Amino acid sequence: MKLIYFRRGILPIAKKVLQQEGQGWLNETVNTIALPFTFFLAFGLGLRGYISDVGGVSYMAFLTPGLITMTILLEAYRTGAWGLWLDRWHQRMLDEYRIKPVHTTDIIMGEILGGFLVALLKGIVVALILLMVSPVQIQWSALPLYFALVFPGCIFFTCMGTMVGTSFPKPDHIAQSQAIFITPLLYLGGLFFPISALPGWLHPIVTWLPTTAAFEGGRDILLHGHIHSFYLIVMWVCALLSFVGATWLFREKLSE
Repeated sequence: MKLIYFRRGILPIAKKVLQQEGQGWLNETVNTIALPFTFFLAFGLGLRGYISDVGGVSYMAFLTPGLITMTILLEAYRTGAWGLWLDRWHQRMLDEYRIKPVHTTDIIMGEILGGFLVALLKGIVVALILLMVSPVQIQWSALPLYFALVFPGCIFFTCMGTMVGTSFPKPDHIAQSQAIFITPLLYLGGLFFPISALPGWLHPIVTWLPTTAAFEGGRDILLHGHIHSFYLIVMWVCALLSFVGATWLFREKLSE
């Protein structure tokens, strides 16, 4: 029975996500590379003369894993947001979902699977480019642990994106939501500087952010080959809560 649900619900939705991303893939790839590479030039090359090292590694080595992780998370959010926005407001696929024997959980899981695959592919492209120009020694044997960290991160960001895509009818609302909700998470999560540089009263809050777990945990894995279990717990708690929220909201929209 579960295999039937996968074939009829999850897999077709994931294929739909991949097909949407396959249209104009060259422009999408260029756009994906532009942001992290700009950050790399502006911060990595611009500040390396002023910041000698961070946590025992060069600033460029500190920054590069964060930019790779940022790319994966942002692409998961963008795929979820635009995918559900197209489904509801442009292609009117919610009417099809209402009459087909597909559970709302299967739809969200299909979006998550498709979003993860898209985000992972684009993250690999960005990683290959950044690693060619950055003196970073990656712990390749620890990649399975890194995937175990970024997968729940993709669940969280994809689910957040689906909630935005199904809630806001105008496309500019998606960009606004990213500026309001996602950008602060990126900056406060230790992407460009260690969270220890923040005021002490912020530490209890920032420590529980999913982006802190993603950036700090991902950096520990890629550079040192290990991770604090606390980061994995934070990521999976955020992933499960966001999945419940996205499923509930999508079910409410289908019932309208």
